[in-house]
Amino acid sequence: MDSSLAFEIGSTLCFQIAIVIAAAAGLQRWLGDARAGCRLWTVCFLSILVIVAAAWLLPHRRLFDFPLDGRRESLLRIVTWQTRIAIALMTIWLTGLTVSLARRGWLCLQLNHFLKHRCVAIEADALLERLQLQAPPKIEILISDEIQGPFCWQLHRPLIVLPKALIDEDDTTLRHVLLHEIEHLRTQHPMQHFLQGVCSTLLWFHPAMWMAARGADLTREFLCDEAAAIGCGKFGAYLQTLAKVAERCENQSCTAVPRGTLAFGNQKSTLIRRSERLVKIAQRPQQRPSKRPAIAIGALIVVGVLVQQVWLPTNARASSRSEWSPWPSWTAEALHNSFDLQLRDFERFENSLQMHELLPETQDG
Repeated sequence: MDSSLAFEIGSTLCFQIAIVIAAAAGLQRWLGDARAGCRLWTVCFLSILVIVAAAWLLPHRRLFDFPLDGRRESLLRIVTWQTRIAIALMTIWLTGLTVSLARRGWLCLQLNHFLKHRCVAIEADALLERLQLQAPPKIEILISDEIQGPFCWQLHRPLIVLPKALIDEDDTTLRHVLLHEIEHLRTQHPMQHFLQGVCSTLLWFHPAMWMAARGADLTREFLCDEAAAIGCGKFGAYLQTLAKVAERCENQSCTAVPRGTLAFGNQKSTLIRRSERLVKIAQRPQQRPSKRPAIAIGALIVVGVLVQQVWLPTNARASSRSEWSPWPSWTAEALHNSFDLQLRDFERFENSLQMHELLPETQDG
C-alpha cells in the first residue's frame, strides 16, 4: 500500500467515523432512553470497527477525482508532500497506539494485582440472599479498604468490588449499590466497555471518539441508576446513596485503582448529571413501549453503510480511469492462499505504472 492510498484511507476514516458518532449522538438524544441508548452506542462501536476493517481490507469506490491542473510537476510535488505528511502522521499514530496499548496493559496489570492481593472475598450468596437480590451466576464479591467507590469487572467471571466502609452502611445503601453494579453485569456492560476500549485505542487521536466514549459511559450509568432506583422503588432513597458516594469521592479519588473499569462514582460532575436525570424520571409519567429504539438502530446502520461509500478525493495518485481503488495486496493474497479465490491485485501494478508515468517527465524537464 502506497503512502497516498494510506493518506486517503486515514483522512476518509476520520471523516466517516465523525459522521457515524454524530449520528449516534443525535439518535440517542432523539431516543431519550438509556437502555436503547446503550444498544445504540454498542452498534456505533461495532460499526466503527467494521468501517475501519473494510477500509484497510477491501477496495472502495471513488466518486470524485483529485482536483489537478493536469501538469505532472504539480502531481509529483503533491505526491512528495503527501508522502511526507502520511509518513509523519503514521509515525504519530503508531507512537500514540503503542503508548495507549502500554497504558492499558499497565492498568490491567495494576487491577489484577489489586484484585489478587489487596481485596478480600466475602460470601456473595449469603449477602445477596440477605439483601434479596438476584445476580448473574458465579458472581464474586470482594471488599477493599483502599477504594472509596464500588466498581464491577468481568473477564472470565463477574465480580463486584465494594469499599470496606460500605459494608458497615445500612442494608438499603448496600442494596442500592449492588443493584447498580448487578445491572452493569446483567446487561453485558463489560463487553460493551471492551468494544469501546478497542475503538478508543485505535482512534486515540480522534476528538469525536473521546465524545463517544464519554457519552457511552454516561448512558450506561443512566441505565443502571434507573434500574436500581426502580428496583428499590424509591428514587429519593437512591439519590441519597448517590450523594453518599459523591461525598466519599470528594474526599478521596474514586478512580485511583479501578481506572478503566465500570466505576460507580467516577466523577463528581457525572454524579450531578445522574442525579438530575433521576429527578426528571421520577417526575414524568411512565413511558409506553416505543418503536424508536429499532428505528434508531436501523438508521445508524444505514448511516454506517452509506458513509462507508463516501471517500474524500485526497489521493493525488488515484487513477481517473477507474472508479474503484486498487484491491489491497494483503487481502488479495490471503483470499488466494486460503480460499483459492483469484482476485486481481491492482495495487502493485498501479503503483509501478504511476511512478513510471511521473519520473520520465521530471527527468526530461
